[in-house]
Amino acid sequence: MRHWSQLATRNWRAKPVRTLGALLAIALGTGAVVWVSCCYESIRRATEMWATGYIGSSSINIESPFGKFNQLPQRMVPALRKLEEVKHLTVRLDQRLRAVGLTKGEKAVGDPSMLQSNQSTPEMEFLGIDLKHEFQVRQYEITSGRMLNTADGLACMLESDYAGREQLMAGDLIRVWTEDLNKPFELEIVGLFERRRVNEFQKPMVLMQLHQLQEITLKHALITSVDIVLHDPSRAGVKAAARKIRPTVRRFVQKVNITSAEARIRQTRQAQGQLENILTLLSLVSLLTALFIILSTLSMGMIERIVQLGLLRCIGTTRFQLAAIIFIEVLPLGIVGVMLGVPAGLALTQLTVWLAPEYIGAFAVNFRGIRLAVIAGLVTTVIAATLPAIAVLSVSPMDAARPRARKSKPILLASVALAAAVVFGLWYLSLGLVHRSTTFFKMSAVTIVLLYLGFALLGPLAVRFVGSIMVYAAAALTGVRARLLQDQVGHAVWRSAGICCGLMVGLSMIVGLVVFNKSVRTAWEFPRNFPEGYVWGVEQMQPDSQEAHELIASIDGIRKHSVCNAVNVHVEERPMLMAKLHLSVTWFFGVDPDSFFDLMRLEFVEGDRDEAVRLLESGRHIIIAKDFAVARNKKVGDKVRVIFGGRDFHFTVAAVVESPAIDLAATYFQVQSEMRVAAVGSVIGTNADLKRIFGVNGSRLVLLNFDLPLEPPPADWPPPRGSTAAIGISGRYFDSSVPLDKRWQDFRQDRVLAEIRRKLNAPGAYSATVRELKDVIDRQLTGMTNLLTAVPTVALIVAAIGVANLMTANVTSRIRQLAVLRAVGATRGLILRLVIGEALVLGLLGSAMGLALGLALARNTAVMTERMYGFEVPFVMPWGHVGAAVCLTIGLCVLAGIVPARHASQTDVVDALHSV
Repeated sequence: MRHWSQLATRNWRAKPVRTLGALLAIALGTGAVVWVSCCYESIRRATEMWATGYIGSSSINIESPFGKFNQLPQRMVPALRKLEEVKHLTVRLDQRLRAVGLTKGEKAVGDPSMLQSNQSTPEMEFLGIDLKHEFQVRQYEITSGRMLNTADGLACMLESDYAGREQLMAGDLIRVWTEDLNKPFELEIVGLFERRRVNEFQKPMVLMQLHQLQEITLKHALITSVDIVLHDPSRAGVKAAARKIRPTVRRFVQKVNITSAEARIRQTRQAQGQLENILTLLSLVSLLTALFIILSTLSMGMIERIVQLGLLRCIGTTRFQLAAIIFIEVLPLGIVGVMLGVPAGLALTQLTVWLAPEYIGAFAVNFRGIRLAVIAGLVTTVIAATLPAIAVLSVSPMDAARPRARKSKPILLASVALAAAVVFGLWYLSLGLVHRSTTFFKMSAVTIVLLYLGFALLGPLAVRFVGSIMVYAAAALTGVRARLLQDQVGHAVWRSAGICCGLMVGLSMIVGLVVFNKSVRTAWEFPRNFPEGYVWGVEQMQPDSQEAHELIASIDGIRKHSVCNAVNVHVEERPMLMAKLHLSVTWFFGVDPDSFFDLMRLEFVEGDRDEAVRLLESGRHIIIAKDFAVARNKKVGDKVRVIFGGRDFHFTVAAVVESPAIDLAATYFQVQSEMRVAAVGSVIGTNADLKRIFGVNGSRLVLLNFDLPLEPPPADWPPPRGSTAAIGISGRYFDSSVPLDKRWQDFRQDRVLAEIRRKLNAPGAYSATVRELKDVIDRQLTGMTNLLTAVPTVALIVAAIGVANLMTANVTSRIRQLAVLRAVGATRGLILRLVIGEALVLGLLGSAMGLALGLALARNTAVMTERMYGFEVPFVMPWGHVGAAVCLTIGLCVLAGIVPARHASQTDVVDALHSV
């Protein structure tokens, strides 16, 4: 067996650089899978930590179907406690209030104006908990100070992350404004607790005693959720308990959402599963590249050893013994490469955690991902060995007498084209089957792999026919004759195609990601398709809509605006599968149709804008959201019964609308519950109808877009923290991680909103901008894209190793030809440019294939997004990023060809002529 192993491993010793390249390809490919899997595991653990902290040990949760801020009567709790299935039960009250943190120094300085209002500060999420029962359901990790106790007065606990940014600690205060704006409350911070956020846009959380929050918000005997721990938490136990809990709750309130913790965790895991599929697919790209590189490496070895293989056949070696030699040569490389790749992937994970902790979280090891990486690496190696082993079966003893590469047969090229056509057909057919499910994502992953294989099969055709065009371009850039360069490129079509495919895989993923990211960000268009700011009055503001419109028009810094009004009404509803009518509380928004739709570019699911505006202006018509229509089974032309002031009014549905941009934001930031409050519980009419039919004359909502040209901030802004001038200025304006120019622009926008409140005589109105939302989405999309593009960048590096191997092999195989060129007058510089030109051709061809495939991926991903979420994504090309990716690909090829080129140019002519 010893001589067999020596035959198999001879190429390792003869070509150590080429062997090292194949080893690195497997190691990097395996490392990429480990890297991505461990990063995903870190994200998954952080999300589950958040979900567990939110759900606790509860088996069943009870909430209003209109969102987590809609109240339920607390009087249902004693009846629920009496159920024998209930082991523990706790309740919460969730409220969003304007609040500002005050350090002891700021409290000492004081500011009488802050006792009136502080509308420039953002909201905080206040959570009232039942101290007697809360800790039976969930626990809190205290980082400083202590937990609340029943002897506390107006006290609270603050999440530590926000406290650190605002430089608050135990003993400081939080000043809170409620509906009674003349009497703010001050809460003493007694402790800080750890809270894992799903995203940075979530509001800061404050814990306080339930009865105190009920008192200051005037929500006496009201709660927003009930969490129940069962004696039997099994699936059967939850079902049995739900059958008793549902009628008990409906004795007090008709419409509730009763969900199990298992269902909520299952939804979270389903979303995580989709993310895992995407990340795993990206990581396997590197292994696909490694496959092409190893195939090319083995192909070089076969061509160079064709005489040896033919002689072995002459002395009686069987075809299967030759195939065994191939496997013995390749499999150890795969095993060693996998062993090196696992620690490399763990090291990359640690580096990523260090560079981007806000996205990844803490370091975690995904053993399932490591197993996947090991198996995928070994399977890649086996496939890479199997294909050349099959090819070596065709080696005959006559090959010892004619050692040359055999030309591809036309029938093989035809089959390549046919296979590619089938793959394209499968890909586009899958677009017609788009639906939201894990099965679809898995089917898409398989289809994408087939698409890549189809492009790979087209590689030899591209080298044979499209490569001629690239030759002329490379010849012009390197200053060599195109005919001479063409002879070199066409020397080994399949080997060249393998390298091009390796480059194609990495570049296509980068192009697909950056193009789709740019397209989504362009489609978002929040400032143009959604108001940039709003002012919302808790009560009716003094001027009516027309007078308010004139006052706002006189304020500088506003490009366009719309004045709206709103009142609470009751709307009839007939829930599905129920015959009895119920009434629910709903917002009736009165708007000026023209100015409102200029700001709110809503998508019309039923009806169209022009007809809807005409019907609204004619009176007695309303527009409803798609969620409203689904919840109440309404469509265009149906009547909706509205009750206001004890009187019945009937309105006709003029259109059904939705906003994909808002829906996408709600999904992205996991605030679907808040969006459901507005979507399910709102109808849009006109200010004229509010005044004529309901007798309501005023205004409660102003929507606007700003007109504030950029300008540099003053030299003394912002004022020092803790000074008198800094009191009343939101802490976000002191955040040094945000550029000063942007903070100044945000401050100017807040001043415009403050002027609107002053003009409308509404100092207690809420106001905010949505630019923060757009900035967060842009920043997170860009950051995540940058992280994801790192994976296919590894594939490009692997492909560059293959280029270096191919160039080295080509130089070695053509050493006599290059010597003849030197003997007839070719300079060292010409030989150098000739070899670099060949690498440049491969770079150009691989880039062209990668660019075509990447654009196809981006386009089809946009189509899938539109069909799955209704969010239309235009095709936008980020020329700068795409150009940089192409230049990176070509640059790696040229760099990989420099060393072989220098070796070729420095070869001694006499020695080379005697080498063959």
